Amino acid sequence: MAHYRAEYRAAARAAMAADAALSGITQMTAWTERIDTMAMPLICVVTPSEKSRPSAHGQTERGTLLQVVLKRAGGTEIEDQLDLDADAIEAAVIGALMTRETECTTDEVTTVTSGDGSSRIGTVVVNFRVTSWRGR
Repeated sequence: MAHYRAEYRAAARAAMAADAALSGITQMTAWTERIDTMAMPLICVVTPSEKSRPSAHGQTERGTLLQVVLKRAGGTEIEDQLDLDADAIEAAVIGALMTRETECTTDEVTTVTSGDGSSRIGTVVVNFRVTSWRGR
């Protein structure tokens, strides 16, 4: 049986792969040092941290940070596209991870654009808090 954080990542990836707006985007499990703009757009899903605290009835509340990072090349309208990407990511991930056993909420959405003159690279990071309750 897979670890619950691995299950969260897999569920998020599957939901985005099934979403019409995100289905054609290549998914990676980890970023490489240099990403070729010709390979974009790309999505990566990670669970870099988790908060834990005692809860009722001998359980522990786990608040897992799940991040979805999307990178794409574009032109002057890249920020508009990143906004649409973020909306699609939020809907897909929350739809997949909000269950009777887990709560999933958006913590933060961050967009960054950069460019060298020939093209602009846009990045949107969507942070989710996935809360679950586990035996101690």
